[in-house]
Amino acid sequence: MTSGEAGALAAILVMAAVSALNRTAGFFLMRLIPVTPRVRRVLDALPGALLVALLVPGAVHGDLGMAAGLGAALVAAKLTRNDFLAVISAMGTAAAVRAVVG
Repeated sequence: MTSGEAGALAAILVMAAVSALNRTAGFFLMRLIPVTPRVRRVLDALPGALLVALLVPGAVHGDLGMAAGLGAALVAAKLTRNDFLAVISAMGTAAAVRAVVG
């Protein structure tokens, strides 16, 4: 293993450890926060907000797959009221459009 490969592996391991720490810390910190109706509304809005934050910049800059995925996610979210199905439809639509368009 070269020094560059060792450095890349070390960076990946550090990023994985920090990611695991963030997830764990968030779980334990949320146990300390009382879930009021306002906090519940914020938590309920997070999945959709994250999906839009990830897709809109690409769609605005001309990525047809992301634009189609965003549209599919909006339609699926309105019809099913299920965030998971909205994400799945966005991913599937974006992948299909990219496969066809190239």
